[in-house]
Amino acid sequence: MASCRTEKKNGTVNNAQNSDSTDSLKRTGIWKYAVNNEYVKDSIVEFLKINGRDYVNQIWLVNKERDTIGGNYFNMYLNDTTELGQITRIRFELAQPAISKDSEVYVLLPVDESNLDKEFSNFFDLKLDTLHSLKNDGIPHPDLADLGLHLNHIVEFGIEYSTSGKKLIKGIVVEKGLFNGKKSERRLFFDESIWVME
Repeated sequence: MASCRTEKKNGTVNNAQNSDSTDSLKRTGIWKYAVNNEYVKDSIVEFLKINGRDYVNQIWLVNKERDTIGGNYFNMYLNDTTELGQITRIRFELAQPAISKDSEVYVLLPVDESNLDKEFSNFFDLKLDTLHSLKNDGIPHPDLADLGLHLNHIVEFGIEYSTSGKKLIKGIVVEKGLFNGKKSERRLFFDESIWVME
């Protein structure tokens, strides 16, 4: 018997049980699984619908003190409003890598996100911008070198909008590297919005 609890983006909470397996459940949103472990209390999993299939996007492992102690997730830093003509700074940090601490991260954004299908099914058919990590973006960062940051897991860039209104920021955080001696890749999808004021 498997059970889990989900909290959807609209604030509703759903509980689901399936006596066979959770594979037949239609999962989207944030699901919380109880873990019987002396170190981990819960496994929190974000499921997205990508190209018609359930996709495990981000995972957080939480201890009994409710601190995040592991998983595979990123943090996105973005103001929810900006002004027309201003450069809006966006920062991604891969907080917990899936591959290794030495892996490389970059962000893929469609040049025109209005052509992107809701489930990202045509993502790689579109013209994409590739934004590299601070380690490999070709810009010196001497002020960050001594801070002990994993520059290979941080991507920072700016966007300037020419029209006002609600703007979507959709794309993929890609982690690449060697895992057990083999080339590996992990994709984490994001779908956020920002309001541009005149």
